[in-house]
Amino acid sequence: MPGSRLEGRFLHEQAAHHGFRLITPDRPGIGNSDYQPGRTLLDYPEDIRQLLDRLELNRFTHIGWSSGASRTLACGYRLSDRMDLGVCLSGYTHFAEYQGTHYLIEGTRWPGPRLAWYSPALVRLVVHLVTWLSQRYPGLYLREARHLVHEGDRQLLLELNKQNAFRNDQVACLNSGGKAIATDLLTELGHWQFQLADVQVPIWIYQGEEDAFIPIDYAQHLADKLPSPTLTLMPDYGHLYPLSPDFQAQLFRRLQRHLA
Repeated sequence: MPGSRLEGRFLHEQAAHHGFRLITPDRPGIGNSDYQPGRTLLDYPEDIRQLLDRLELNRFTHIGWSSGASRTLACGYRLSDRMDLGVCLSGYTHFAEYQGTHYLIEGTRWPGPRLAWYSPALVRLVVHLVTWLSQRYPGLYLREARHLVHEGDRQLLLELNKQNAFRNDQVACLNSGGKAIATDLLTELGHWQFQLADVQVPIWIYQGEEDAFIPIDYAQHLADKLPSPTLTLMPDYGHLYPLSPDFQAQLFRRLQRHLA
């Protein structure tokens, strides 16, 4: 977050090459999806259940990157009867169980859990302000992102933005407006309505050790609390490694072996 369904395009070539069908729905209020007030994190797996039923898919694996990892874990809790595996790529942990530092503002420059607990209304105000600025000055957010990320991440951004692919994804989300983005963020900053120990599917956790946005401690907390975790710490990787074709190829080959 910010992000949209367009992120599926970044992984499509490697997914298809390795025999996977990749489906990336917009979250409510983002892109082409209708806004839903009063959302909780557990509304997300119900959306996915309806999508699976409509597409007549019995089994699935869920991959969540950054903000999306909380959705992977929610599916692992609510849809364990249909979900083979969850993959969390540099994601948030469940802050209601986390004893470490609770930030007012996360490394992503979006509001953190402490601000959400103090005042959801203030979270909405901050997100509206950031979104408003980003809509009027489209290059502002990306310039800030380039400044924050690891050197390897800058190279990945440079390659993608030759076709404006990453920028188009970010803009698609930011143009959805602050109301939808704030509602979505608040679902993961508060209590998830389940514990990490309740997630009954295997979860692969990947974390770049040079990630400027997500502390390594979040990944280690997930590995400590989940029943069936596999933690992979990656030296010299930042936050944007899921954009790397080399990483994608490694991931999809590993998925092939596991699901076989």
